[in-house]
Amino acid sequence: MRLVTSPSINTVNWAYAVVDYVIVVVSAVAIAGPPAFVLGRRLVGIEVRWIVASAVAALVAAALPLGSWLADKTGYLIAAPAGPSLVVVPLIYGVVGGCATGVAQAIVLKPYVRGAAWWIAATIFARGMVNVVVSLVKWQIAGGGIRTTTLTEMYGEEVVGALVGWLIFGIVTGLVLVRLLGERDPGRPVDLAVQADLR
Repeated sequence: MRLVTSPSINTVNWAYAVVDYVIVVVSAVAIAGPPAFVLGRRLVGIEVRWIVASAVAALVAAALPLGSWLADKTGYLIAAPAGPSLVVVPLIYGVVGGCATGVAQAIVLKPYVRGAAWWIAATIFARGMVNVVVSLVKWQIAGGGIRTTTLTEMYGEEVVGALVGWLIFGIVTGLVLVRLLGERDPGRPVDLAVQADLR
């Protein structure tokens, strides 16, 4: 008779990792969807590529072990801070995530606009600023300290942080996109499929 045993710790860890990555992809698609729709009204055919680039960038950023490098002292690239920082650690996460997202989306934007490299800088700046502001807003909501006493307070912090963060991100990146689209090269086609048909 074979006894049923519990799953190994490795299996459970992999299951959690898969769930985390699925959440990352779903979040990236949800966040990239509205800008893709807006861009698609101006730049035909960009929607799917924009969403895929955003999801791949989110997976790359999520796969980097920044948490272990910064907090667990197991990383080889960065020394761990002495204590939790409300500015430095969120800024590093924002810069890394912004860089991954900015590069992926700039590759998609390049056929449509001049100066697509500015999108990388804007995304890095916006994500870094958003992470720091969200960290400080959560700290302020928690009464000047890093603590939550109830689940309601924790959810309230997360909701307010997300709303403030994505509002700031949308404003900064939206202004940059307006600027980039305003400087479009008239010689560049709006639709790459149309360009291929003309050849």
